[in-house]
Amino acid sequence: MKKYINPKLVCCSFKRLSSRKKTGKTHLERTSVLMYFLAIDATCKHFGINSLDLNPNSLDGKNNRKQVELEFTKLVLIEKSRESLKQVIELGKIDVGGTNPEKRISSNFFTVPLKKASSQQDPYYYPRRPSAPLLKMGRAATGKVWGIEYHDNWESNFPVLLAEIKDPTPILDLAIFVCRDCRFDNNASEIITAIGDQLRKKFTKKMADYWISKIEKEKIMARHLENAFIDHYASFVNTYEVSPVNLNIYEQMNKAELIDRILHLEAILNENKITYK
Repeated sequence: MKKYINPKLVCCSFKRLSSRKKTGKTHLERTSVLMYFLAIDATCKHFGINSLDLNPNSLDGKNNRKQVELEFTKLVLIEKSRESLKQVIELGKIDVGGTNPEKRISSNFFTVPLKKASSQQDPYYYPRRPSAPLLKMGRAATGKVWGIEYHDNWESNFPVLLAEIKDPTPILDLAIFVCRDCRFDNNASEIITAIGDQLRKKFTKKMADYWISKIEKEKIMARHLENAFIDHYASFVNTYEVSPVNLNIYEQMNKAELIDRILHLEAILNENKITYK
């Protein structure tokens, strides 16, 4: 038999990843950076490599891009059906609707910083804001026009992207959220150790080792880990109160995506014979 993380714990940890600030887009931007970085690391784990070439004109580059899109989708997609799309755009919040995760990373990360890095003569470091880069890109930084590698200071910069989170165990809570759909061995009894095992399966050795070392330091402050497992899978979305469509979704869309969204909504109105101006 297998068991799963209690969705009540996942929901609790996810909410604990919310920003202490009620306004601004910093937490949203940093969430995107974190998810891109983790998707890239998971892709490196999948292929057993230490860097990526995302050349859109080569077979390897196309395969790498597809895998990054897949890993990003696994990280941020909460629920998808014909009727609705629920995903994470900002940690601590579930948004309803918006652009599919695959298109989000393609139109944002691949099309903006990665493309810019491919034409830049100097090393390109990402993210630019805050000045705590996790990745380096482009020929000057990696030796490949479409190359991506870990920034030399990524370990010290990683916590900077979690600085706005209000609760004291962000690394642990992020791990619980990332492992929300994992199947655990039935003999797993201690959540910290079990989470560490899953991180080693999902991410590169250097990422997993780093993550686990941070969790070990945070665990003395964790007071929300009771009843960590259940014997059947259940999505935490059923215990999370989903808010109406967040305007942040539209703020992230480019012009073409906004037009597609408007046409889709107009088609629904037309199909249901609802008049509008």
